[in-house]
Amino acid sequence: MTLEEIIHTNYDKLNENDFYIWQYIYHHKEECQKMSIQQLAKACNVSHSTIIRFTKKIGLDGYSELKYYLKWSLNKKSKFSHQTLNNVTDELRETVDMMKNRDLDKILQLINDAKHIYIYSTGDVQRHTAKELKREFIYCKKTIYVIEGETEIDSVLRYSTKDDIFILISFSGDNEIVVTLAKALQGMKIPTIGIAIDKKNLLSQYVDEYIGFKTSTFQTGYFNNEYYCSVHYFLIANMLFLRYLEYCS
Repeated sequence: MTLEEIIHTNYDKLNENDFYIWQYIYHHKEECQKMSIQQLAKACNVSHSTIIRFTKKIGLDGYSELKYYLKWSLNKKSKFSHQTLNNVTDELRETVDMMKNRDLDKILQLINDAKHIYIYSTGDVQRHTAKELKREFIYCKKTIYVIEGETEIDSVLRYSTKDDIFILISFSGDNEIVVTLAKALQGMKIPTIGIAIDKKNLLSQYVDEYIGFKTSTFQTGYFNNEYYCSVHYFLIANMLFLRYLEYCS
């Protein structure tokens, strides 16, 4: 079992500190494999006992076993599975079917009634998706404001009201900034729509409406690199636009 599978199995046991630790480990596997527990704790701005509790929650004996799994995942030889193309095709088809057949009336009404529409996204693919949504909705005279960075968030929130709407786009749905923003908007009673992968995550808990899609990571066969298909975001953007045109007609 990989670390990713262990985290998914024990997801409900984890708190926000645990998710932050996991996000750091996930994005710094090579560095963490060489770190002492004190160094990792300092990097995550937590105590070393918090790291120990994290390992226990996910069913490991301690920090040494965590490092073993890190070493194993880094040394594991990557092989591209020929079943991957079929899996990706099936997942893309499922996303199209979901966006075509799902009842989106609440989401479409929120978009239609909004005085201002704002999008905040995390990651390059998600930012491109935000710009694609902005481009498409111009055709039906809906202006979308894409928040370009963290520094703009406070300024936008200062002028936002209950008549506006925020679309929050993430991959995992556990990104600290996007989850914090979702919580703030919930407290301000400002409607929100979340878009991320279809699994248990924090973003889905704090938004009014959620669009999830299924996608699997897979090995490319080169340098132990993992990859996921990013087309789902653009399918959702295109289909949301088409469904909005249908709603308005």
